[in-house]
Amino acid sequence: MNYLVFLETGELEKILSGIKTMLLKEFDPSQFGDQPVRPGDSLYFLRDKDEYALRVKANIIRVFLPGNGLTEDLSQPLKELQPRLQLTEDQYNHWSVKKQVMSVEFDCARKISVIHVAPNKITSRSDWMPFEEFSFITE
Repeated sequence: MNYLVFLETGELEKILSGIKTMLLKEFDPSQFGDQPVRPGDSLYFLRDKDEYALRVKANIIRVFLPGNGLTEDLSQPLKELQPRLQLTEDQYNHWSVKKQVMSVEFDCARKISVIHVAPNKITSRSDWMPFEEFSFITE
C-alpha cells in the first residue's frame, strides 16, 4: 500500500537530511485491520497541508507500538525515540497525551520526479491517506 503523508513545516527537510527516520501515526486497535501500515509499504510526503506536489518517497522498514498497552503513559517511550522522531515541543505534547500511537520507521528518503496530486482527490488531511495506484490521487 502507498500512503500520502502530510507533514508539518520543516519536517521534510529533516527527513531528506536523514535526521528524522520515524513518524508517528494515530492507532485505533478496532480499525487496525482496515488499513494496516506494514513494512514494505511506501510513504509519499507532502511538504505541508497546502502542498499538492509529491517530491519525496521512503519505504517503511518497521512498525511497532511504543509502550506496552493502552494504559501506559507515552511520554517516556517518545523521549527514547526522540533521536529518530525529531519532534518539536508542540508535536511531543500532542502525541504524548494520546492513548496509543504507531511508530513507523522508514529507510532513507529519496527525491522522486514530481507527481502532482489533485486537490479534489484528497479526502482528509488529518491522517495519512492510503492509495493503491497514483491514478487514485492524480487527475
